[in-house]
Amino acid sequence: MTTLVTGAFGCIGAWVIRGLLAEGERPVAFDLGNDPWRMRMIVGPDVASRLTIVRGDISDREQVVRAVLDHDVDRIIHLAAWQVPLCRQDPPRGALVNVVGTANVFEAARATKGRIAHLVYVSSAAVFGPPSLYPPGPLRDDAPPRPATHYGVYKVANEETARVYWEEHRLASAGFRPLSVYGPGRDFGVTAAPTLAMKAAVLRQPFTIGYGGGTDLIFTEDVARALLAAATARLDGARTYNLHGESVKIAAVVRTIEDAWPAARGLVSHVETPVSFAEALDDARYQRDLGPVARTGFQDGVRRTLDAFARLHKESRLDSRELA
Repeated sequence: MTTLVTGAFGCIGAWVIRGLLAEGERPVAFDLGNDPWRMRMIVGPDVASRLTIVRGDISDREQVVRAVLDHDVDRIIHLAAWQVPLCRQDPPRGALVNVVGTANVFEAARATKGRIAHLVYVSSAAVFGPPSLYPPGPLRDDAPPRPATHYGVYKVANEETARVYWEEHRLASAGFRPLSVYGPGRDFGVTAAPTLAMKAAVLRQPFTIGYGGGTDLIFTEDVARALLAAATARLDGARTYNLHGESVKIAAVVRTIEDAWPAARGLVSHVETPVSFAEALDDARYQRDLGPVARTGFQDGVRRTLDAFARLHKESRLDSRELA
């Protein structure tokens, strides 16, 4: 079995690669970058020698198809995307990367003439609008999309692209909608702030989380685990799944970091300005199709993240470029 992971140098990509290597596979990592520093941090310094790296642009259809065919790929886990800030800065390029890039991945699967009959990709809870548009309580999988950002619009487009590929070509897929992902490797995007606060705590640097209210926080390894489970299950249809971690107030995030890392007390703060995030997602569909799946509790996830950062710092391997 050979799995192609697009966007492999990103946070979730590094955790997916870690999972595939643990299963004994030699995955193919497809990424435009040339420095897999997150993978070195999460997997180990020798990670590049344990996989096949293809440098390529997800918006170039021929490059994607060639990567799939040249390496006899059997499975695709598609993660390559621009996040909210970059999509806001350059919406046309964001659409090229996120929407055209996803269509290119589906076309690459079709080019295998049936060898790849199912692929897995990351969507986002950004397909939903602000909480005021929905009934109280956790957002259900079938809640109507009302994206408030270009990024969210592109994710809706990808889910609809997946539906059409199933209806017209019987190419099955599973798309996952996490909200606020945290843990080692999460360093970019609006919801990266809780993880950056944890890294700053270990480094004893002040850090302010620039929003408040509550959000649904899910440990990054749990996201990778869901993707790997779906890649193995090969369910039919074009399925989409909310991913639920734990509903947490940002004020509680700060307290949890301070309790777990007393040396950082007083260094981490937040701004009590709520953002338009759902406070909780309902993942009943995921639990039904691929579960029951245990979740990493938030306190445990914080402890694991802080311990990982502390170990890397001791080994002089903790990359803190995003805090500079």
